[in-house]
Amino acid sequence: MARLRCAPTLGIGCALLLSTGRLPLLAQTPPPIKFEVPAVVDPIHTNGEPDIGIDPFGRVFVSGPTGTGTQRSVWLGSVDRGHTFRIISPGPPPSAIAGIIDPPGGGDTDINFDRSGKQYFADLYALACLRTATTTDGGATVSQEIYPAGCAGMPGADRQWLAVYDPAPGTPNQSAYTGPKPLIYMEFNNLVGPGPNGGAEWTQSTDGLTYVHALADVAPGTAAVYSPFGPDGYPAIDQVTGKVFQAAGFHNSNGKFSLLLNIGTPDAAGNLHFLDAPTSAGNGPNYATLVHIADNLPGSPDTLFTVLSFDTARNLFVTWTLSPTDGDPTLRQTFVSVASAASGWRNWSAPVQVSSSPSMVSVFPWMKAGGPGRADVVWYGSNLSVDPSSQKGQSWDVFMSQMVYPVSTTGAATGAGPSVAQVRVTPHPMHYNDICLAGSGCIASQGNRNLADFFAVTIDHTGAAEIIYDDTSNGLAQQGFTPTGNQTVDHAGAGVITLARQSSGPGLFGTNVSGPSNAPTIGIMGNFGDALFPVIGGANVPGMDILSNSISLSGNTLTVTTRIVDLSNPAATAARIAGTAFLQYVTRWQMGNTIYYGAMENTSLNRPIFYAGKAQSVDLCSVSACFPHVITYPELGLGGSRENGSINCPSVPSASNPCTLTINVNVADVGHPTSSSLLEEVGSYSFASAHQSGATTNAQAEADNVPLEVDGVCCYNTRPQAPQPPLCRQANGNGHVPGKNSGEAAFNFHQDDCDLKPASVAFSDPNSGVNFQSAQMTSVTYDDVGHTVTIVGTGTDNGLAMAFTIVATDSTLMPPGMFSITLSDGYINNGSLLDGSIQLQ
Repeated sequence: MARLRCAPTLGIGCALLLSTGRLPLLAQTPPPIKFEVPAVVDPIHTNGEPDIGIDPFGRVFVSGPTGTGTQRSVWLGSVDRGHTFRIISPGPPPSAIAGIIDPPGGGDTDINFDRSGKQYFADLYALACLRTATTTDGGATVSQEIYPAGCAGMPGADRQWLAVYDPAPGTPNQSAYTGPKPLIYMEFNNLVGPGPNGGAEWTQSTDGLTYVHALADVAPGTAAVYSPFGPDGYPAIDQVTGKVFQAAGFHNSNGKFSLLLNIGTPDAAGNLHFLDAPTSAGNGPNYATLVHIADNLPGSPDTLFTVLSFDTARNLFVTWTLSPTDGDPTLRQTFVSVASAASGWRNWSAPVQVSSSPSMVSVFPWMKAGGPGRADVVWYGSNLSVDPSSQKGQSWDVFMSQMVYPVSTTGAATGAGPSVAQVRVTPHPMHYNDICLAGSGCIASQGNRNLADFFAVTIDHTGAAEIIYDDTSNGLAQQGFTPTGNQTVDHAGAGVITLARQSSGPGLFGTNVSGPSNAPTIGIMGNFGDALFPVIGGANVPGMDILSNSISLSGNTLTVTTRIVDLSNPAATAARIAGTAFLQYVTRWQMGNTIYYGAMENTSLNRPIFYAGKAQSVDLCSVSACFPHVITYPELGLGGSRENGSINCPSVPSASNPCTLTINVNVADVGHPTSSSLLEEVGSYSFASAHQSGATTNAQAEADNVPLEVDGVCCYNTRPQAPQPPLCRQANGNGHVPGKNSGEAAFNFHQDDCDLKPASVAFSDPNSGVNFQSAQMTSVTYDDVGHTVTIVGTGTDNGLAMAFTIVATDSTLMPPGMFSITLSDGYINNGSLLDGSIQLQ
């Protein structure tokens, strides 16, 4: 929670002006489903088809393709539970000269995890093969494999998906597989094989890098491995049986469609036997054996894409969107059905339409199931009942429906229909005009494909929905690329990767979730100690470490105030980050449909410049016109306007006594905001760059020689008011937890970044001989989702120097509270409070 240190002379006490969004859980009617301020995942790179995954430790990761024209994809890891992200890349660490160094790739990405937190990444290598990568440390180190990688040497791959078999200890074992776990399956659309769209190809791996064929059956009388039914459908895997599931549409002879399910059962070697395996020589797949989910559909259910998901009771959910054959746009809706493990996933409930007004048509459905009978479905919904590919001036939003199906005492879905709660997720339309559904053929129709073909939803450990989507409402296009408004070559709208997290209402585990409100505030607090270089797992760079950001308005001046640990020595800061010639500190926001910014840029010579204006775009060409876009924040003379500003630093800057960067922006240079204007998704970022942002060329953007984000705080909404006192956070705790060996251990800690008093931690466990006292804090991280604070630093235990880490949970919000401490000599203790309290603000 962020708070204000209020001046006593105001006569109103210390009024709390920043909403925390934390509400007590209600025993009766649950609060409505709402979302916090969406987070801008990457303020520089944009792409379509964003994917999201949360590992067992709660770390949030995002990926997405930037197009086969660039031959790379974006893979990002968050350092603060999904509010800001940093580039993950195989090979050399990302630098100011080149951030993403991972070609070949650039199309269709997917990420998945095993129970240990090892992450598996797959990227489309043009349409030839796949690139695979893994990380066991959150992206600090990465291993990768190119050809043959995930396609097992078979050329002609498209639209790959990952499924990981890694059952938890104690899970009933009904699988014949006897090999090592985890077992990673990769399915892709086999462009050269038999069957519709080439059919599905399945490969398997035990390391996530090298894959071999995973299909057990061949066409009788031949040596050829057949391609099972189900290409493009997003698969699911059952952790009890090891079976894989994939659903797709089937065009019947009567002109109607069926949604069919294919099930693959592993043998001892992990090879899969599918239901439709050919049974006689000369015959193709035996489609008569497939499971019927829904029949007599008036259109194809394969409209990018059919998605399967298991809940914790092994009920299998499926969602799809119809593409009507008669062109009636009112039929283009999203549906859900479910089947229980008790039925062998063969008895499916009647399809339920989950999309409704004001979402008039649907595209790109995605789903995530949670507790028994519960699932969230998301889609892009239009305000007009028109063909999505038509250019009728429609606007699009992200919608979500939460379904709760009746279940038995064992958690099995009963077959009865669900309750459905639909909400609009996006605070403003995220796209305008057409969403072209013709794939790479969109270029021929001048169709906008900047969103590509899908987006995704997952849930965190509380059951809160986390939705990753593209926001192209900014309308950005490179100057000169759309002459006279003709968008044949380049489509307007940089696809800003955006993450919305559910902050209230029921989660998918049956309890209400909580999080920050999206109500306008005056600013935001950041954590200190997270400005890392290398940007994943590196050491902190104080000269890039952003602690807070706020915006105020007085007359015709919009004042952007950013607190940064140490701006006093830009030469030392630049020397820390490879290839840095310019240090850039940019605060950006969206007002209406325009991205604005206020910024300061410095060099090792310590000659700062202050500037502001509208964000611009450098556009790169790929399979569907010129996409992606690289967003730039031009300096004065390059598209930005000169502003006034200052840097004020104490004699010895520190996290508790930082430097203050002030940028005084003429409102005329940023769209004339007033006190009633809403500035959305305000975020502040520190970048290291080899060149000025506004001077970025297409060749540099193609090589990803663009500013590298080192730190950021994101995001908040604001209606700029008169200047306010500085933002502050504090954590206080004292009490007892069980001793490690016996008895009780006492703790006391205090951290407050407004009162300028030193932070302190004291801990004593007499029966273990521990008597610790802190000396210095190196990082403090607040987690407003888990209601915890993590403090890292150094101190002494009985006079011996050592490092420490404490994690404390707010006892008022998560009673009775929890305290844990880890010392570098190996001592670890954690437990619930026996008495005392922990309060985070």
